[in-house]
Amino acid sequence: MTTKLRIDISQGLIDIEGDPELVREIYADFKTHLLGVNYARPAPPAQSGAAAGADKDEQPPPVSKSRAKRRPPVKKKTNGDESGSGVLADSPKLDKNLDTSALGAFYGQFKPKNNSEKILIFLKFLTDSLQIERPNTDQVYTCFKAMGEKIPKAFAQAFYDTSSRLGYIDFMSSTDISITISGDNHFNHSMKQKAAE
Repeated sequence: MTTKLRIDISQGLIDIEGDPELVREIYADFKTHLLGVNYARPAPPAQSGAAAGADKDEQPPPVSKSRAKRRPPVKKKTNGDESGSGVLADSPKLDKNLDTSALGAFYGQFKPKNNSEKILIFLKFLTDSLQIERPNTDQVYTCFKAMGEKIPKAFAQAFYDTSSRLGYIDFMSSTDISITISGDNHFNHSMKQKAAE
């Protein structure tokens, strides 16, 4: 089912045709932007019946105030890499070129209590010790394997949880991962460390 909407700019209207939900969203967005703009030119005289081009049936239902406010677009999170590197968070592979020789000493300083903390430690190692600007999920997987840690069953989901639930990282894709200020603070001030022996 398609819905039609005619909007006249001088009256704050625009023609839209498509899915009813899409038409409502566009109308709500246009309406909020239009209400904030004052037009200097006066509205043209009202047109009669058929010339007006919009029946009451064509108007979308009133938009609630909660729907009128639209959230800013969020970057789409994907499991793959748009650049075509072949790194997939759902099916990680060992990075045979990654030097994990110093990982044991680095990782051994901490007592991570969950996968999110392990991911944070591994990302810290990759960015600080190995100077990798944007580590990928294959490199984190390689760290899990090198330390003999149990791999999360839903590997990509572990990154999503670390990002959305705890806010330690920004996980946009398998090759676009960065540590947030919250993650940096947790690592430097809250992460449980092993007592010096």
